Amino acid sequence: MTPVPAVDRTDGPLTLSTFQSLWAMEDLPHRGDQPWSLGEQVDRIAGAGFDGLAVDLGARQAPRADAIGPLARDAGLRTAVFAFLDGAPTGSTSLANALTYAASIGARDLVVCGQAFDPDPARLAAVVHDWFTRAADAGVRLQLETHRNTMTNDIRATARLLDALDPAVTVAVDLSHHVCGCELPDGHHPETEALVDRILDRAGSLQGRIATRGQVQVPLDYPVHAAAVDRFRDWWTRGFAAIRRRRAAGEDLPGDVIFCCELGTTPYAITGPDGHQLSDRWAEALTLRDWALQAFAASAAHPAADPLSATAGRPAPVEIAS
Repeated sequence: MTPVPAVDRTDGPLTLSTFQSLWAMEDLPHRGDQPWSLGEQVDRIAGAGFDGLAVDLGARQAPRADAIGPLARDAGLRTAVFAFLDGAPTGSTSLANALTYAASIGARDLVVCGQAFDPDPARLAAVVHDWFTRAADAGVRLQLETHRNTMTNDIRATARLLDALDPAVTVAVDLSHHVCGCELPDGHHPETEALVDRILDRAGSLQGRIATRGQVQVPLDYPVHAAAVDRFRDWWTRGFAAIRRRRAAGEDLPGDVIFCCELGTTPYAITGPDGHQLSDRWAEALTLRDWALQAFAASAAHPAADPLSATAGRPAPVEIAS
């Protein structure tokens, strides 16, 4: 395997930056008469104290680079780009297009959902390594997202793919897709927790959404979802702790980790018979941001953050069939 370039490492304590997805601002405010303009969306994100915003190039209302770039800069917000890549050298879903957009808005981070498919993890890894190297050459930090209907669709296949990837390639972990897409069992399940830890051990960033085995995004404050909320908050703490441990052990990881709140509009958001979304996604984004800050603080004291005890506080490893 040809080594891929390392990311720029920042020495010193790990810091957290909270981002809001611009896709998650579509169709807001909740039950409003008029949707927020792009400028109002950016003002809301900055005014709420987020550090940055993420532009999903596949969103229905993805803005032009020359529209969002100046707004984000004037608001003092960092930017990131999310994109679905199919492996083609050119076109709207190409890496070249995503890198051009990122350069136009000054984004240092690119999160990709890989829609290249092959049963051989080694061949998929070669595709990801090519993306990673080309992004690094452009001065962009690329992460591979866990997402349904991509090369990371299945959590077991994702674990095998990560084994084939150079350790320099990190993952934007969105476990909602695995919970829903794989219908992971409710409650504590040893194999599930072992698989989740394998994913979290490669995390470069985390994404915020609460899922159940039947729905990728559920309202946060319904009593029936309380166990799912607790589950995800624990996973986020463990993910941050894993990043702390890996940096303490000397891995070349950035000194700043991103948590992106990504509560999408329909069809992710559940609607009632009147066509209105059930919950206020903007209010929930602020809740997710607060939970991320709490999880990050708690991760400093979590056993998994100890580089001398990489398996402390975790379930016993489970053998996973290849």
